[in-house]
Amino acid sequence: MGFSQRNELAWKKAKVAIRLMDEGKVDESIQLLKECEKIDNEDYTYPYEMAYAYILKKDYETAITILNKTKKYKNINDQVYQLSGNCYSYLNKPKLAIKEYEQGMKKFPNAGNLHLEKGNIFLIQEKYEDAIENYRNGIAAEPNFSSNYYRLALLYLNSTDRLSGLFYGEIFMNLERSTQRTTEMSKLLYDGYKKSIKFNDTNVATDFCEVILNIENKEFKMPFCAIFVKDFILGITTQKEINLNTLSEIRTNFIKNFFKDDYKNYSNIILDYNKKMLDEGILDTYNKYLFQIGSEEEFSIWKDDNIETYDTFLEWYSNPENYLKITDENKFIKL
Repeated sequence: MGFSQRNELAWKKAKVAIRLMDEGKVDESIQLLKECEKIDNEDYTYPYEMAYAYILKKDYETAITILNKTKKYKNINDQVYQLSGNCYSYLNKPKLAIKEYEQGMKKFPNAGNLHLEKGNIFLIQEKYEDAIENYRNGIAAEPNFSSNYYRLALLYLNSTDRLSGLFYGEIFMNLERSTQRTTEMSKLLYDGYKKSIKFNDTNVATDFCEVILNIENKEFKMPFCAIFVKDFILGITTQKEINLNTLSEIRTNFIKNFFKDDYKNYSNIILDYNKKMLDEGILDTYNKYLFQIGSEEEFSIWKDDNIETYDTFLEWYSNPENYLKITDENKFIKL
């Protein structure tokens, strides 16, 4: 229901009710929302917000009752099913929670948040493969919803397939640019690269992923992991450690190597985005921006010495025309 269609008096009271809720005055908020419902009994917003208020009171049963009635309203959104499923989860009834999310998926097939919540149930149960499957399904349903990438990054960065975690995390940071989770991911990605690259006196070893060859397949194709490692190691020239500057140099060299020929057989949205920035002459700055929380002092010194360069990058990066654009055709789900 659009704003212009809302009952002005009811909506004005609802905004006061939401403010009271934010201030912790939940009972007063509920009373106002009941008044809103009497004024306008066709807008699902008022019972939805009332259900949320009862959740704040930890009265999940009442919230579920209200949400079940709310489902009958016209023009509801997927959040009604998300909230209802969450209530069952809070009541430690995961099967009923999953049932709610799945009902919501039938009504809202592009709702990435419902796949996220279902995945979270499995994550709590430590059924990691099931959680991963649902987060991936969430990306398939809604490629620009950031939270499924976030969850997958956390899982894969703590697995033997750290490379997938690095890609999911970088996509997440481009979709959700300025939250506490973005800051967290910046450090996790930097640390992920440091853990994956080991220098010794004579050579360098990487531990991004496990290379599994299926040579029985008549249409044999080298796994992307093997191609990535090949081009990445070629990008390590005189470096002997990983810091903000050397990591940027290595990633820049990797993009140059990958786009000589390998890119033709291995499509990857984040690498295409990196190549776009390389062509624009801002990839080095982007790399430092991306990993800044992993090496804050080094970034601060670099930024002070390169203010104009950094501002030029931010101007380009903050232009909506240059945002990472994810579609059904180029979405990243699995290596």
